[in-house]
Amino acid sequence: MRIQQLWFSILIFASFSAVAGVPLTQADLLGNWQIDKESSNSDGSKARSTNTTWNIKNNGTIEGVTQDSDSHARVESTRAVLNYSIEDGKLVKQAAPGRSKMETCEAVEKNGNQMVLKCQTVYFFMTKK
Repeated sequence: MRIQQLWFSILIFASFSAVAGVPLTQADLLGNWQIDKESSNSDGSKARSTNTTWNIKNNGTIEGVTQDSDSHARVESTRAVLNYSIEDGKLVKQAAPGRSKMETCEAVEKNGNQMVLKCQTVYFFMTKK
């Protein structure tokens, strides 16, 4: 019986460890990031490719620029500036420009210049430029 309880405790601990994110600092985030793809799935399946960059600045703003490759698009590029902060190792950013609603994003993986950032409903697969 004790062995079963021990295995159960180990299994519970391991499952919580797998879900834990990578704590972020402002130094980790500063600079230009290429958003390689966006997905609603943590493994990146069914991802949507984008041509978006985020310039995360030390003044508490993120400047996002998306280039549209569709020749029939009404605008060639879209630019937005969002406010952000780092709280408890997580990125807290405006959900949309001009709105007061904030969303919390957590780095679920960070290896060198690669990062997977999970926001409310989307995973951003990113490369630091």
